[in-house]
Amino acid sequence: MTSSLSSSTWRLLGLSVATSYIGLGSIGLLAPGFAAKGFGLYPDKAVSPAASQPTALNKAEDLHAHSVETAMSLLAVRDISIGVALFAFDYQRQPRAMATLIFSGVVLCVGDVAVIWKNRGTAWGTAFAFGAGLWMAIASGLWDQ
Repeated sequence: MTSSLSSSTWRLLGLSVATSYIGLGSIGLLAPGFAAKGFGLYPDKAVSPAASQPTALNKAEDLHAHSVETAMSLLAVRDISIGVALFAFDYQRQPRAMATLIFSGVVLCVGDVAVIWKNRGTAWGTAFAFGAGLWMAIASGLWDQ
């Protein structure tokens, strides 16, 4: 596939994917509850003061919250490691390696999109699917360099 974009433009687009991965991972580490909301894992309703008493239900909710935050931290480390690897491949001037990693990461994104679509609805799912498609286009452009 021949592209009208220059190699340096594709390189910058690839680095934007790397930066996105590191940014998303950083949010997941620094604010796992906020990141979880992106996946629709936390309800957006306030807890009433009466519900703050220690009961078995609240303990189960606390356990759930802890589990979700732990999972978000694991996803965050995954994202940061992908971003760092993309920067390393760029430093080594290996656009095809960057493309391969981005294509592989899109497989993860498909799972993310499925969860977001189910939990957050069509609008959010479509937005994230568009982002994954954009990353695939960038990977395709890098592959041709």
